[in-house]
Amino acid sequence: MRKFILLILILGFYTQLAYSQIKDTISNYDEICFCNIGLIHPMGILRLDNNKELIFALKNKRTLHELEKLGIEYSESQIKLLQLSGLIEKKDSFYQTIIPIFSDKYTKQLRKKSKQIAENIIPIFKKDYEKFLSILNLKGLQRNSYSLFFAFVLDGLVWDIMENNGEISNSNITKENPFWNGTFWILKPKRNFSCGTNSLTSDNFSINVNWSDNSRISISSYSMLREFLNDYKENGKITKIETFKEFRDNNLFDKNGKIQIPVITKNDSDIVYLESKKIAETVVEYLSTKVDYTSILIDYPNLSKGQKTIILYHEIMWDILDIMEDNKLLQRPIAFKAPMKAKKKDLKDLVFIVKK
Repeated sequence: MRKFILLILILGFYTQLAYSQIKDTISNYDEICFCNIGLIHPMGILRLDNNKELIFALKNKRTLHELEKLGIEYSESQIKLLQLSGLIEKKDSFYQTIIPIFSDKYTKQLRKKSKQIAENIIPIFKKDYEKFLSILNLKGLQRNSYSLFFAFVLDGLVWDIMENNGEISNSNITKENPFWNGTFWILKPKRNFSCGTNSLTSDNFSINVNWSDNSRISISSYSMLREFLNDYKENGKITKIETFKEFRDNNLFDKNGKIQIPVITKNDSDIVYLESKKIAETVVEYLSTKVDYTSILIDYPNLSKGQKTIILYHEIMWDILDIMEDNKLLQRPIAFKAPMKAKKKDLKDLVFIVKK
């Protein structure tokens, strides 16, 4: 009997030790959400209380009693919020995390595949990309080439085309998904460098900001940026004193309020748009016809083809950036390349407006 009790104690000790080790590595994971936000961002939910610990602890289904044995604190309201927000589900008396969490080994396998696909795609669109660059140079927009290629083409038009083709589902907020809607996943290791796009829309105008955690300059106020966009939409330039004061050091406009950032019109009269669309269509064509999604993320059978496309393409587009930069086809803006040297005026390289 003593041996049996001792064995239980030892097993309990190692169970808690194993979880404490997992807890220590949570910070090494990256959270990625391709989604629209309703009541709250899923990352915001995970930052409440110890919700992130619960998500990791429930990667393998467990009862609440098993959580208690692991020494993990929780409340009924926490569990309910995680359920209502679509982060965990309950079957019988067991709870399990719904969103994918990829281990280091699994992420490396995924990135090996995504890099191979990126290497195959780049030569196909290279000529169109070179024409895209030459047009930007002629328009004096060469400093914006990185952000336009990434945020407008790879992280913009590609998604738009895939959604229009029905290859990925729209992620509109609904009664069934009031918190957020889309695809959310967690993986490690974090990439040494990655970037994303923040967009604000007003009628048929949008203002887009290429951002990265590596950068030390960013939009000081997104509420004021919306005022900036509305002012431009209504007057064709910046007229409001408050907007002048907020962004005068960022060189987004001149002393007369004339816009100094790219403005792209999404129709065939805009040559930048036409060349951008060619590249995006090439990427989508490859993803649609050359990728075998049955061999990707096979350990996650609950993921739809659209969700697999979203997760895989996020890795592909960052691989495209890395490969093109290594091959001297692309150069990061100073805000990303040398963040300590970047000045407020360098924000201009990262911002552009799109008209539909």
